Amino acid sequence: MLLIKVTSLFSAGIIQQRGMISSAINRTVVALLLLLAAQETLRVNVSLVTVGVQVTDWLGRDVRGLKVENFSIFDNGVPQKIESFSDEEQPITLGILLDRSDSMSYNAKLDRAKEAAVALVRSARDGSEYFYLPFDDHVKLQADLTSDPHQIETAIAGTTLGGGTALYDAVLEGLSRSATAHQPRQVLVIISDGADQHSIHPLAEVIRKVRDAKLQVYTIGYFGKDEEPFFRRSGQKLTLIDGREVDNPRYVLRRLATDSGAEAFFPRSDKELAEAVRKIAHDLRTQYTLAFYPPVSVNDNEYHQLRVDVRGGRYGVRARPGYSTSSNSSSSFLRPAQPGQSQSRSD
Repeated sequence: MLLIKVTSLFSAGIIQQRGMISSAINRTVVALLLLLAAQETLRVNVSLVTVGVQVTDWLGRDVRGLKVENFSIFDNGVPQKIESFSDEEQPITLGILLDRSDSMSYNAKLDRAKEAAVALVRSARDGSEYFYLPFDDHVKLQADLTSDPHQIETAIAGTTLGGGTALYDAVLEGLSRSATAHQPRQVLVIISDGADQHSIHPLAEVIRKVRDAKLQVYTIGYFGKDEEPFFRRSGQKLTLIDGREVDNPRYVLRRLATDSGAEAFFPRSDKELAEAVRKIAHDLRTQYTLAFYPPVSVNDNEYHQLRVDVRGGRYGVRARPGYSTSSNSSSSFLRPAQPGQSQSRSD
């Protein structure tokens, strides 16, 4: 009887111990599953950073045929795994910002600029999406994101002359529209002929937001014949006849392009304008596209410096110099309507 009782107690102890071990194993498994789920959720919530890269040889000619093995990308000096690579033309999101200020009436510049804008739309690959933002001293979203290029061309054709120039507000609105885009590669093209004198937002804010963004900003400074050499010789500021200081538009357009890994053009004739459009279209067709997941950062607003290295030759490499881990706001920057006015000036 005693032997049976001891045996029973011993058996119960083993069962209890096994139960404790099993419970501990279950807790460990659950913890591991939760950890994996958290990591997967984190990866899903972090968007790929897509970088367009232009590679040229020492003569400035495009270099084609490179493979993913030729590229290295560094985020704040730390090498990153390239998750996606393409050397083929891809659909893009193309936003066109067209200056329709009254100064564009000189030598029919507005008509030439509209032709250039249409040519850019027609050069994009099938499947691309577009939006169109003409601006004078107000910014008007004439055509929101659409995959129908004919809708954009119709909106461009209907653009007429307006008043002053609110370039900075237009750029911020372009960034806002791009934040809702569906294509991973996003491009803004600005065609403008003068200094900003009417924006609510300052240049410093625009530069900061362009640097933070993950898109490229190509710019075309379509200045007058006498203005271009004056802007080229001047510094970052210009003094107007009334004594006011404004930002040198040539400096502004070059800075926006450089800080986004794109290029600025300053055509002095209709022929050079057409050549600038061809160069931009060629750039967008021949760029390599790299994508990586950004490293986890404690500060979501941290600015990350980017560097792209290419092995295999003496190459020139052009890519955006950095980005911010904070996503662009999709809220509109269009100024609110004044009493008795529509939100933006109609054409």
